[in-house]
Amino acid sequence: MVLSFRFPRPRLGRPLLSALLVLAALLPGVAAAGTLDRLKETGVLRAGTRADAIPFAYEDGSGKPVGFSVDLIEEIRAAAEKSLGRPVTLDLSVITPANRIQQVAEGKLDIVCEITTPTWDREKQVDFSVPIFRDGTRILAFRDTLRTTPNPKDMLIGVAEGTTTATILEEALPGVRIKSYPTMDAAFAALGKGEVQGVANIGVVLLGLSRKFEPGRSVVLLPRAAPFGNETMACILPQNDSLWRDFVNHTIVGLEDGLADYRGRYMELHDKWFGRGGVMVYPLDRSTRDYLLQSDIWAR
Repeated sequence: MVLSFRFPRPRLGRPLLSALLVLAALLPGVAAAGTLDRLKETGVLRAGTRADAIPFAYEDGSGKPVGFSVDLIEEIRAAAEKSLGRPVTLDLSVITPANRIQQVAEGKLDIVCEITTPTWDREKQVDFSVPIFRDGTRILAFRDTLRTTPNPKDMLIGVAEGTTTATILEEALPGVRIKSYPTMDAAFAALGKGEVQGVANIGVVLLGLSRKFEPGRSVVLLPRAAPFGNETMACILPQNDSLWRDFVNHTIVGLEDGLADYRGRYMELHDKWFGRGGVMVYPLDRSTRDYLLQSDIWAR
C-alpha cells in the first residue's frame, strides 16, 4: 500500500511579510524599494491583462475586463491587502501580446496575468510566477475549409504578434506559412473573411474565440490527437524583485490547497470559467492538475 500525504500550505501573514521586508533592507545587493514597499505606500496594485483571450481575460458587455486571469489578479490583490494591513485597490490595464513584456520591464505594471508562456528570452527582461495553467497549441479551422485544404502545411495560419505560437508551429510544421496580427481577435476576423485558412493558439483560447465570433459555425482543432506542443502559462513579474515574486507564488500555491482532490479555491475559479456553468466547458485533466501541483517545490 502506498500512502500519499499533502500537508496544508502556510499562509503568508503580516509577521512573515514584515520579516521579509526587513531582510530585504539588510541584505546587500537587494533593492530596498520593491513592489511590496510601493504597495504599502500607495495602496495601488498596477496590473495588466488581455481583452481577447476568452475565458482567461476579455471584456464583458460593458467593456470591463473579466475572466479566470482577472479573478487570479483579484486574489493576489486581496492577499496583499490582508498582509499589508491596509486597503489595496486594483488599477487594471488592458495589454496586448506585443507590449505585455515591455509594460512590466519598464516598471509601468506590477504584474500581468493572462496566457503568457515563459521563455528564456523573456526571462532576460522580466520574471515569471509559478504556472497558473497549461494547454496545448493547435490550429483552428472551419470544418468546411478542410474540404479544400485538409493539411495544415497547405494553410496560411494567423497568429497574434508577440506570442510563442509562430515558433512552435515552425518547429512542428517546417515550411508552414504564417501571418501575424496585432491581436487574436484580429486573427480570427481574418479567418472569417477567408484571408487565412486557420488560426493558432492554445486550444482553450481558440474555442473561446469561435464561440464569441462564429458560434453557429462548425470548427475543428488540429491536430485532432496530441497538440503541437504544451505551453505553460504564468504571470509576468518585474525583474529582480524576489520579495514580490515570492509573495505572488505563495498566493498562487495557496490557492491550490485541495487541488489534488479537485477541490479548493483554484478549482472554484476554474469551474467558474471552465466548468459546466462557465463560459465554456474545458475540464481540468489529471496531467494538468498534477503539473500544477508539482510546481509547489517548497519544503514544509
